[in-house]
Amino acid sequence: MSQSAHKGASYGSRGIGAQLSQPPISLINTANGVTQKYFQPQLVDAVFKPSPFWWRLTRLGRKFHGGSLVWNLINQEELTGGAFWGTQLLPTDVTDSAQPAELQWRAYQQLCAIPIIDAVLNQGPHSVVNLVRVKEEISFGSLLMKLNRAAQRTAPQNTSIDIDGVPLALVGSGSYAGVTIQNNASTGFVWMCNGGAGPQTMTALNTLAGSPAVANMSLAGLQYVYGECSFGNEEPTLGLTTQAGWNAYWGLLVNNQRFIEDEETTRGGFRNLMFNRAVIMRDPFVPAGQFQFYSEKYVRPIFHPNMHFRMDPYIQPSNQYVAITRVYVMLNIQFLSLRHHGMITGIASA
Repeated sequence: MSQSAHKGASYGSRGIGAQLSQPPISLINTANGVTQKYFQPQLVDAVFKPSPFWWRLTRLGRKFHGGSLVWNLINQEELTGGAFWGTQLLPTDVTDSAQPAELQWRAYQQLCAIPIIDAVLNQGPHSVVNLVRVKEEISFGSLLMKLNRAAQRTAPQNTSIDIDGVPLALVGSGSYAGVTIQNNASTGFVWMCNGGAGPQTMTALNTLAGSPAVANMSLAGLQYVYGECSFGNEEPTLGLTTQAGWNAYWGLLVNNQRFIEDEETTRGGFRNLMFNRAVIMRDPFVPAGQFQFYSEKYVRPIFHPNMHFRMDPYIQPSNQYVAITRVYVMLNIQFLSLRHHGMITGIASA
């Protein structure tokens, strides 16, 4: 074997005749027959979008639960106490002051199908990237995209069997986890976002904050909702909006020179700004015109340990030379409380 031929054969990541050169060489047909092109062993993502929402909620570890997703809510103060004196009769009434909330598990799957002949031809010293590995990585990325959309109930991941995402929890009516959305003045039971006020438009918030009644984002309007969601030293820790909303918020801070970064989130790969204690981030899956506040202590994704991104062994149908498997995950997003989170809608600049 000549030195040049040996050198060409030593590159396992070369291929023949890709014809991707522009402008093409003059002897294109001859070159396609005798010249090997070099392919970089990389798989570059040009489709999937990252969601900082999922990253923030799982960054300190994932929560696993094997049984039913049931938790107790205090639904009223027991009024059978108070000052007394002497021989005054004391109340003995029994108050049913708690009720259960329950979510259902939601299961997701993603197909990974590989023609066996394609896999066979991909093997050997001339394989640039393993075809099976490429297809598996694409399958996991495709499944994560569906979970990202389901978290915000974006079509087509907004069916009755999708996870109980943000639009089902941070609303002003209906029910969540089997409990009616409400702000019950007689019992004090608050099962509604924005501290019980429910979702509010930016125009309404600006009015409440004493600003002009416009739909443009304002610091006063954001502060109003932030205050609604704050209880004692428990304040929102995360704010999500669109890229346009993040740009509008950034513009508000430029005039005040309040550039702050949270080092932990920056290490995770997302640049961010702050509002009080909340990290403000842009998420491409947040619906247009929205700004969402979260108290991360009271919201978490729960995964079932027996279906946590589990992958079946490859099988072959009896009538087709294809190897197929599926990736499975069973989970839901659990809002332990609703009043600690905020929803702003109708923002003109977002």
